[in-house]
Parts: sequence; C-alpha cells; structure tokens
Amino acid sequence: MRPHDLSRPAALFLAGLCALGPLAASAQTPPSGGTGGTGMMGSFPPADAFTIQYWLTDQEGNFVRPLTEKYFKQFINKARCECGQKIGVRIRLKKTMAAYDTTKRLESFVGTQCSTAETALAGQFRRCAQFSSALVPTYQQGIDATFHPIWLTSGVTPNSPSRLPDMATTSGSCEAAAEGESGVWLCAPGMNSTPNCQADEFFIQGLQNINLPSKTGGISFDYLPPILPVKEITATPGDGAVVLSWKVDSSGDINGYRVLCEEAATGQPVPNKMPPRPDPLGIPTGTYFYTKSNLCPDGPFSTFMSAEDNPLGTTSDGVDSATDTDGNDTLGTTGGDDTAGDTDGPTLCPNGIVENDEECDNGNENSDEGECRTDCTLNRCGDGKVHTGVEECDDGNLVDNDGCTNACTNPTCGDGIINTPDEVCDGGTEFNNIPDGPCTPDCKLSPCGMNPINCPELCGNGDGTDAGEQCDLGPGLSNHTDCTLACQNNVCGDGFVLSDPIMGVLEECDEGMDGNTGDGACTPDCFRNTCGDGFLWAGVEACDDMNDDDTDDCLSNCQKATCGDGVTQAGVEECDLGLNNSASASCDEDCKFTASQDMLNLDWKYVCSGHISFSTKSVRINGLENGKEYNFLLVPYDLMGNPKQLDVVVRATPVETYDLWEQCEEDGGICGASGYCNVSDDSSGGLALFTALAAFGIGGLGVANRRRNRA
Repeated sequence: MRPHDLSRPAALFLAGLCALGPLAASAQTPPSGGTGGTGMMGSFPPADAFTIQYWLTDQEGNFVRPLTEKYFKQFINKARCECGQKIGVRIRLKKTMAAYDTTKRLESFVGTQCSTAETALAGQFRRCAQFSSALVPTYQQGIDATFHPIWLTSGVTPNSPSRLPDMATTSGSCEAAAEGESGVWLCAPGMNSTPNCQADEFFIQGLQNINLPSKTGGISFDYLPPILPVKEITATPGDGAVVLSWKVDSSGDINGYRVLCEEAATGQPVPNKMPPRPDPLGIPTGTYFYTKSNLCPDGPFSTFMSAEDNPLGTTSDGVDSATDTDGNDTLGTTGGDDTAGDTDGPTLCPNGIVENDEECDNGNENSDEGECRTDCTLNRCGDGKVHTGVEECDDGNLVDNDGCTNACTNPTCGDGIINTPDEVCDGGTEFNNIPDGPCTPDCKLSPCGMNPINCPELCGNGDGTDAGEQCDLGPGLSNHTDCTLACQNNVCGDGFVLSDPIMGVLEECDEGMDGNTGDGACTPDCFRNTCGDGFLWAGVEACDDMNDDDTDDCLSNCQKATCGDGVTQAGVEECDLGLNNSASASCDEDCKFTASQDMLNLDWKYVCSGHISFSTKSVRINGLENGKEYNFLLVPYDLMGNPKQLDVVVRATPVETYDLWEQCEEDGGICGASGYCNVSDDSSGGLALFTALAAFGIGGLGVANRRRNRA
C-alpha cells in the first residue's frame, strides 16, 4: 500500500525553529468541545478519537497481519533495518456524532522526539518523517502507510527534498547504536497563536496504538549486539561428537546461543545439521539470530537514502542502503571477544605495540606529560600537552607572543619575540645591547628608539632605505618577524623562524637551506614534518603516502603495513586482529582466516545446533565423523536476535571411545582367544581387569563377541 499523498507538499517543510523551553510532562490534548479557538462551530478531535494500528508487512510491503505484543517488544533488530522490512500503519479518526472542525489541519509523523525536533532543528534531534498534512476529513477517511524501520531511530536531514518516508533522506543509518521505542506522532497546528506544529500541540506522542491490550506503547527497536563477554571457549572431542564449553560472568544481555560448525579441511557445512531458518514473518521467540545475509539473501526488501548528518554522533554510511554491506563487520576489522573478554577492536592503546593509526605505544609508560601520550600519539610542541623536561609550556597554538612561544618556552626579554604588553621591543640580546640602540636590555624603548631616525646605527633606525637594507622596522626588528635584525626580509630557508609575522607567511620551523630537506624535522616550505605531508622523516617515519588509507602498504601512521598491526591490507591479508591473531582465533599469525568466510559471516547454513538457553555453559554437537577435524564458532544473541561476532574459533577432532577391548590390547593381550581374561599371566594388570569385569558382571563372552564383530 502506498503512503497517503499530501494535498499540499509545501506543508512538509515546517518552519518551527524557535528554541524550546522545558517540555510539559504530557502533551496538550486538543479541546473536545467549543469552537477550538477558530470562531467557527466544531472542535479539534481529541486523542482518544484516533485509532492507530501497526501491521506486519511482507517483502513487497503488503499488509499481512496486525502486530502482536511480541512484535512490539522484540521484532525490530539491526538485520530488519538493513533488509528494510517495512512496518505498516493505519491511522483513523473515528466518525462520531461530534462536530469536528473540518477546516482544521492535522499532521502525522513517525520517529522519536518529534515534538522537540519540529521546533529545534538546529539542536540535537532531526525532524521526523511525515506521513501527511491534511484536513480532518482526510483522517476520517483514514491513512494507510508503510515506513522503513530507520525512521523509528533517525530523523530527516535539513536539506532533504521531501519528508515522506519513501522519499526523504535520513540523518542516520542501520549501523547506529540505536535502542529504544517510538511510533506515530500527531499534532494539531494552530492550537495556539504560533503557526505550524509546536511542542505542546503534539497530542499523540508515539505511544498510542490499538494493537496492545493497554492501548499504549511504542515499537521497540534494538540494533546493538550483546556486550557481555563470553570467555574460555573450549572444544573437547568425543566419539562422533564434540562438546563445546564456555564461561560468562552472568546472563546479562544474552538471550541464547547457537553453534556454527564446518569441516576444517574444506570449509563446508556439516551435512544434515542446519536447523530451519528464521521465518521473516514469524512471531519472534528470541531463539534465532538474524543477519542481513540470512534474512534477505536476495537483497533488501526496501532501501532508504542516508546522509552524513547525524547530530547524535552515531555512524552513518552515507550511501543508499541497497549498496550497504551485509551488516556483519568482518572479523578482520572489528575484532571481538577473546579469552580475556570483549574488546572494541584489535587496537589497544596502550599495549606496548604500535598498531593501526598509533604513532607510538610505550605501554603503561604512556603519559600526557611523556614522549608518548595516553592516546598513543607523540608529544609535540603545539599539541597543548606540556612534555615534562622538554617543554616549559604548551598552549596548543601557533601564536608566538601570547605568553608561550612557538618553541614551547616561557617568554623572556631577549628571546627576540615582542611579548606584549610587557615588552615594547625585543631584538634579542645582541640587538638589545647596542649602545644608543633603539631597544634597551629590558626591552623598553631607548631615547633613540623613541625617535629612530636619530639612531646612530643604520639598521634599526626605521628608515629602510639605507644601503644593504631590505627592510627596517626600527624597534620592531626581530629574527622572528618579517624583518630580521640584519634588516633583511625573513624568508623560508634563512634559518630564522618567522613565527611572529606581520604580513609574511607563518613558519613553524626553519633550519636553513641545508636543513629544510624534508627528511628531517622541517620541510622545504618551513613547516614541521608530519605524517601525511608526503615528506619522509628519516628515522621517524617508515613511509608517507599522503593519504589516510590503512588498507594499502603504508598506514595512516606512516608505518609499513605488517601482519599483526590490526589493519587488514587489501590483496595481501585476509584478516588482521592485531594482538588477537592466533591459531585459536578467527585470524591466525599469518593473517589468514582460520575458518571459512561464510561461517565467520554467520551464514545460517553453518548452524549446527538448536537454540541454547542463556543459562547453559556447554553443548554436545553429535553426528560428527571420527578422525575428521571441525571448526566451531559460538554465536551469542540477544532477545531481539542481534548476534555478537566472537573472534574465537575452536577446533576438535572426534575420536572413537577408548573402552575395555582397547584396554585389553594395550595391556599386552591379557584377554585370551576365548574372550576370557588370561589369569595365568603373571601380570597384575590382568588380575585387576578380571576382578573389575567380575565386579560389574561383565562376562568374557561379551568381549569375545565384540572382537569377532570388529574382525
């Protein structure tokens, strides 16, 4: 079913931009009688005159059946957002004997914080997607619409050409760390003297519906996987089976588990093990996990346009979701759980190893006052952090005369920098000590300096036309400003840092023509050598390719890409978990996957167990072949079915059980040909075995029969 078309498209763009004060505890209900402030007979319809019903839709967006309570509480997960499994909504204004004012306009929206966003566009929230802006009779006829789940969590970008759910551009994406509940909002603009929808004019605020017995409640959404760490995952071989065991500190946000398994040699699923796939339209039971590739393997049911405009700071892919990934970050880039617990990825600062975009890493010795800061970046002059024993100050800017010089030293008279207001001139110790010169040793103007033209020295008299001079600023001469103490223009390559320019171009460093080579601390254009500028700093940078691409052979921290740095190098490495690389992880020490990519992407065809309760800590996987090696991946998931990708892959090879016959043979053939124990043997082991068999009532004939069966 198509969303209701607006009779006035211009009504989509609401102009309520005034700042909001604190919102009232509950929305204002439209008056149920009288003229409604219009001077005409009739009134606004009250909130309870509306019925709002939500529907489950199929892949084509057709209404299938009304949502029940479980759909409201545990249906909308990340995979359903990525697959675009739409939600249907039916908005009806009951036809009663009440005389509603048919000239009044009602506006309907879907989203969160619609009342706040509608009048505070520049604030934290973006305006909600809008179904309709229509007169009362239109709502009496009813509005049927469908919307992508993204509109439960995200608003419309300010420059979107439309606010209709099927046409608008959203400020967020399905990758956002979203969790909450929302729904349909209705407002009656004109209830007060301010035009358009104001906060107190939203009389239905996302929590009204006729689906639930209480008639209240929004649609819950949750795009977050479980965060509870799963630890110490092990696999113990048995006869035609493997037992997986693990530990968790508590049940936390894990609702259950499933096990994925494959033949290690081929990467193929174990035959006859895959349980039924989750039904896209089935009533949620909290016993399945969902991924985009499993829920909509043929592509999304519907898509949306996403823009890089997210005021809440969550991620956005900036592309149409039809071209998005499968919704499961590869283990080579996201990291995951290990025996020490969960991590946010392969890079751990500090851990003593330079990884990813780190410039340094001294482990526990990292300090904001030391060589390597706590964020694993080098301590530099101008970064706002005082390097103890190296810098006297650091104000984080390139202003040379503001109380902390660009060399990160405290200003002093004689340093060649005019530090106002205490100093009037400062040409350095030599210039300040010129007899009858313009500047005194305490950086004050001398009588000569008050009238520089009378200064006996030509350079410094402020004339600028004397022989050999390129410039002359009088008392303003300094090797750090436009005119040096030799009355020459301060230029890059002269060895004087132009850190206090008047008209010239600021310099960060200047080591002279021979020093500004680019392979040292100063570049040929007199800027500090930094990673990404294209100049290779010998002994500091291993490479510098002028880009932030971490998938090529030069990382964004100007170090050569290597296996174990936590960055997957395209075309060279399959994966890279950094310190987590190991034979028991999804990525080994050679940056190769230890399991098939499909299993690591949680493809449902690799599922080899039913739902495992959250309180269970071990499971036996039967039906395996003895002597064949298998890979196993444990997948925890929450009530919504969002899976957590663990980076631990365990291996095991089932073996035939070691029983009495094998014991007989291993003890030197103590079992006779007839199957009875050979008690004439002096072996105490034989006597012990005979005694044990007798104690359990096991006759030798049974052993003999088993031997004949094995022949």
